[in-house]
Amino acid sequence: MDRNCVRLRRNKFLFCYHHSVQLFPLVLLVAGGFIGGFFGSAVGSAGLISLPLLILLGFSPHAAVATTRPAAVVLELVSAIRYWREGKLTMRELQKGLLLGIFGAAGGVIGAFVISTVSDQTLRLLFALVISSMLLFLVTKKNWGMHERPERQKHFAILALSTLLIGIYGGFFGFTFGTLMTIALVAFGFTLLQGAALARVIGILTSFAAAVVFAFQSSINYPYAAALGLGFGIGAWVGAGVGARKGNTYMKKLLVAVVVCSVLKLLFDYLQSAV
Repeated sequence: MDRNCVRLRRNKFLFCYHHSVQLFPLVLLVAGGFIGGFFGSAVGSAGLISLPLLILLGFSPHAAVATTRPAAVVLELVSAIRYWREGKLTMRELQKGLLLGIFGAAGGVIGAFVISTVSDQTLRLLFALVISSMLLFLVTKKNWGMHERPERQKHFAILALSTLLIGIYGGFFGFTFGTLMTIALVAFGFTLLQGAALARVIGILTSFAAAVVFAFQSSINYPYAAALGLGFGIGAWVGAGVGARKGNTYMKKLLVAVVVCSVLKLLFDYLQSAV
């Protein structure tokens, strides 16, 4: 497809877009984005829907991740606003989320640069194993994430380091970033609902940082990103509202379902790349 680029200076481009954009893929991305935004607003992993859709439409994995990043900013922002309006995100949690978001953003920038130079096969297997181990906690620990544990929240430095590492993964893949961030927050004493709201705040800065890097690499297809962002935004508004009303039990059931699907996809991608 022919591309038209906005020139930044000399021979460098700020971003490029495609002339031959058809209506059906845009409609498909809005619809798929709504589904991804619905559960992504609660437990992350909207990439379960968006990345396969973009690859189906002819994108390379790198271009699919890049195009998803600006759309993810919309998802995270709309979700955070909805949690705030529902009273599930306090000012103290918002401040903490923004501070952690700085670490996540730093990781996102690193990951966005790394994606174009490093093979991801081993990393996919590693995270499939990590998420599988988290699934054991979700299934066997009935009260996991149901009650706040303030004593664990005192280990902020370790949580910040964890956010940085997860941010690197988020900039690299995008896929399952929100799920891993939610699990990490619960491990550090937050409830599932608190973790969901905080992870969205962290995700705003992390996704934005990665999107800026991809923009300067001219890797984003903006019409498709806009369509996906529209679907993400609508789905996130509805999904965050449902999650805020139904609470931690609903969040846990949804998280288990998303984690199972995430592990299966990571393993499938690993085996496919190994062939």
